[in-house]
Amino acid sequence: MSTATNARVAIINLMPQAEIYLDYVAQALPAGTEVCWVRVRNHAYRSSNQQTLAATHRFYDMTDIDSCDAVLLTGSAMDLNPDFTAAPYWDEVAETLRDASTRAGSIAGVCWGAQVLAKVFYGIGKKHFPAKLSGVFEMQNLRPEHPLMSGLDDRYWLPQSRYAEMEPAAFAGAVEAGKLVPLDWSQASGYTTVVSGDGRFLMLQGHQDYPTERLMQEYWNARKRGENPPAPLNYDPERPLNRWRANSRALLASWLRLAMERKRAPQGGDRHVK
Repeated sequence: MSTATNARVAIINLMPQAEIYLDYVAQALPAGTEVCWVRVRNHAYRSSNQQTLAATHRFYDMTDIDSCDAVLLTGSAMDLNPDFTAAPYWDEVAETLRDASTRAGSIAGVCWGAQVLAKVFYGIGKKHFPAKLSGVFEMQNLRPEHPLMSGLDDRYWLPQSRYAEMEPAAFAGAVEAGKLVPLDWSQASGYTTVVSGDGRFLMLQGHQDYPTERLMQEYWNARKRGENPPAPLNYDPERPLNRWRANSRALLASWLRLAMERKRAPQGGDRHVK
């Protein structure tokens, strides 16, 4: 177990051009956070720089997860597919998450990764939208008293870039049973940030990890592919403006702090900090 002052997080990186995510994380996580980069065996990473990937990432079974306070699963290009199991690395990722849940203080998932957590640990599928949800959305903080949300404004902006949501009926049932707690909401995006009732799993369907230019890049890349996407909502791809940085950093910092408290609690102490 880590005894350092700073948090240590293992990031399972499934992103296209995986090396770009190194810079994203450096901007989003608190200064001094130690990051262990993890790759999966059944992912070809064809769009990634193989030399950088080999130099910076290890496989899960070669990573000292027991020294990590938290684990984060990134998004994936597989979010386009309604079937989770269509991902060639589905079984590997699910097994990895189950093992990590017994070792880390908390696990978070971003975008597709958030919905993977809901599927693996709560059996909740996903429902695809008629069109991609893209833009920066003004969210209502539903739980300002929650330790994860107390540092955030009552209303704040959050980038989103996704094709699906947690299946509404199953999600509502999990909330009613106290298994999941929705932390924010907007009319356009619905419930987006969700935590488990025991605080062990954080589902970030939005993109607290996105830098200013990411939505711009996605928009212009789609145009180059011959698509005709609408401009991201509340975001100008000609002159992008970051309105989410402070609140996103506050949430991620609180998540890591709580994960550290849970992981480093004395044996027999409270491992379920909420």
